[in-house]
Amino acid sequence: MNRLKDKMTELFGIDLRSLAAFRIGAAGILLLDLWYRGQELAAYFTDAGVLPRTARIDIFESGDEFGFRHMWSLHMFSGEYWGQLVLMLLAALFAFWLLLGYRTRLAAVASWVLLMSLDGRNPVILNSGDVLLRSMLLWSLFLPLGAKWSIDAARATNRESMSRRVISMASVAMLFQLCMMYWFSTVFKLQALEDRPSPWTGDYSAVYYALNCDAFATPIGLWLRQFPTAMQFLTKASLWLEIVGPLLAFSPWLTKWFRGTVVALFVVFHVGVSLCLTIGLFPAICIVCWLVFVPGEFWEWLKERLSRALRSIGTMADIANLITRWMSKPEVPALRRRWYLEVAVGCLLVYVVLWNVRETNFKDWEPVLLSRNCNAPARILGLDQNWSMFAPLPRTEDGWLVMEGTLRDGSTVNLWDFDQPLPWDKPELVSATYRTQRWRKYLDNLTTEPYAAHRLYFCEWLARRWNDARAGGDKSREVHRVELSHRLEVTPPPGHPIPDPETRVLWTWYFE
Repeated sequence: MNRLKDKMTELFGIDLRSLAAFRIGAAGILLLDLWYRGQELAAYFTDAGVLPRTARIDIFESGDEFGFRHMWSLHMFSGEYWGQLVLMLLAALFAFWLLLGYRTRLAAVASWVLLMSLDGRNPVILNSGDVLLRSMLLWSLFLPLGAKWSIDAARATNRESMSRRVISMASVAMLFQLCMMYWFSTVFKLQALEDRPSPWTGDYSAVYYALNCDAFATPIGLWLRQFPTAMQFLTKASLWLEIVGPLLAFSPWLTKWFRGTVVALFVVFHVGVSLCLTIGLFPAICIVCWLVFVPGEFWEWLKERLSRALRSIGTMADIANLITRWMSKPEVPALRRRWYLEVAVGCLLVYVVLWNVRETNFKDWEPVLLSRNCNAPARILGLDQNWSMFAPLPRTEDGWLVMEGTLRDGSTVNLWDFDQPLPWDKPELVSATYRTQRWRKYLDNLTTEPYAAHRLYFCEWLARRWNDARAGGDKSREVHRVELSHRLEVTPPPGHPIPDPETRVLWTWYFE
């Protein structure tokens, strides 16, 4: 019986040092994300930006076609720059506390609340990494994040011995949440297409299509396009890794060895993806989340290596002793598991599994599995998720935007990059024309019909931005007309020439 209990703890528990590593990594991601979003704070989150509060209410709360209804935001209380800045600085403060492990529970709850609020203010700029981060943070709130490598642990006076691993429904949920992303992404990828072979299991062209998405492709990604055999191999390898990797992480045999190997493989995988595609913080978020799978033996090995290396230098002996104590097996009070929290987390986990199953085929599963009337809890808690990334078919329509402004004196200007000519010809590196990944996501959404209502507010913002920066009070230099055009480029099947781009006018707007 004890052997079974030990094995269950090994499979579904989390080493407290790995949990601490996740806490530090997640806090670092939060701070980095705040830095990036803060650079475009006025554009993303104020009433003078691309989504005024009235527009957000009109568009998102009138229906649920976007999947954003019931998302809440403290940032909606103010449309001014200073109001958004105060909330962002507060979020940075709590993220820094979380990094240090100072008042960890408070810092974690506040960080999650403010992240949810920030995401809810402008969901148009979000990607799958944001969904994964807020989901993992929610599950982690029910775990002892500050048990190791924290100011709280250093100040603790009651240091009763406990197991080096924590196991609860929250640890199970945290481990499964990460694996569900890959498993359900695989389900989408294995779905058949009516008009062409599956790019994942048919002609293995998925990586080819992904790298031909110029809005995301890096110079390395462009270089890799010339190797069709390599792209087919990478398609097969990535699919099998997403299927087999998470399963091996729960192998009851050689668990430590398999987990260490799987973590290493996924780190390499996500680093490789980030070298080929500019997808923001998503790879870094995935790598940080995989830290919860790191076996405790790794930390013991790392402790010994660091201590031995530092002790070889006489003056570093004190630091070596500090590292030995810091990275040793935890000696903190056991976390009291309240049965009602265990039940609540367990029910939430079942709810998330049902949600993900429903998303794979909404039309068939919604009536029998989880009604859309049950969407509110997921949206309120940030557990609404869909992992159809590059699946079942990576996008085949790509291109770039031309933001043309006509001034009152009749001249035309580039409203995106003031000092550059209008990009009617394809830029050398399309992905470099986006200032941030958030802008890439936002502008990519603008090219699709479900987000057509946002084009007006974006054009208004473009005009105001030019007038404030370049008009200088001269009426003749103010924007009179904005035309937003999409230079559409269709990616053909492998081996076929790429056709010339077409121009599709998305929106024309006159500024009075």
